[in-house]
Amino acid sequence: MGYRQNEGKLYSMSNMQISNQQVFSPHTIVRRLLPTLIFAALIPYLIYRVGTQDYHLSAVNALLLAAISPTVGLLITYVQGRQMNVLGLFSLVGIAAKVLSALLFHDARLVLISDSLLSGVYGLLLLGSVLMGKSLVAVLATSMYAKSPERLQTSEAHRHMQVLTTMWGIGLLLMFAISVLLTYTLPIATVVLIRPVVDYGVIAVLAGCTLAYRYILRVRAGGHNAPA
Repeated sequence: MGYRQNEGKLYSMSNMQISNQQVFSPHTIVRRLLPTLIFAALIPYLIYRVGTQDYHLSAVNALLLAAISPTVGLLITYVQGRQMNVLGLFSLVGIAAKVLSALLFHDARLVLISDSLLSGVYGLLLLGSVLMGKSLVAVLATSMYAKSPERLQTSEAHRHMQVLTTMWGIGLLLMFAISVLLTYTLPIATVVLIRPVVDYGVIAVLAGCTLAYRYILRVRAGGHNAPA
C-alpha cells in the first residue's frame, strides 16, 4: 500500500517538469514549434542578412534588429493564451540579455551566446543543488505543493527529483557548450539561423526524456497495483 502511494506521488511530481503542458504528440510538437522557429530563427536570419548586406548595418545592430522578431512571437503567444509559460519567460530574459550585452560589449559573438549563458548558469545551479542534496526542482515543486508538502518528502520522491534535476542540468550545460561551439566556428548569419533550432531541439529531447520517465513511473505503479 505504501509503495503504491509513493508511486502515485512520484507520478504527480513528474508532471511538474512539463509545466502544465498537454501530453506531447508529433503533431502537437510540430504545430507548436514551427511558428516559434519561424519567429526565433527564420525571420531573424532574414533580418540579419538584409540588414548587413543591403543596409550595411553592423553585425551587432543587425542582431539587435533581429531580436524584434522573437519578441513579437512571444507577445503573440501571450495574447493568444493570456499567459506566459516558463519557456517563454526564459526566452524573454534571453532577449533582454542579448540587448544588454550588445550595449555593453559591442561584440556580435558575445551577443549570440549571452542568452545561452543563462542556460549554462541554470544548468550549474541544478547540478549544484543535486550535489548539495536538495534539488532545485524539488524546492520549486514543494513551493507549488505548499498546501501538502508531505507529498514530496518521501525518500522515493527525493530520489526521482534528483534524477530529473540531474538530467535537466546536464542537458542545459550541453546546450550551452553546443551554442558556444557553433557561435565561434560558424558564420554569424548561420548561427542566427540554426542556434534556435538546436536550442529548442535540446529542450524537446529533455521534455521527451521527462515524459518517458513519467511513463516508466506510471507503468511501475500499474504493475504494483495489479492483483497477484
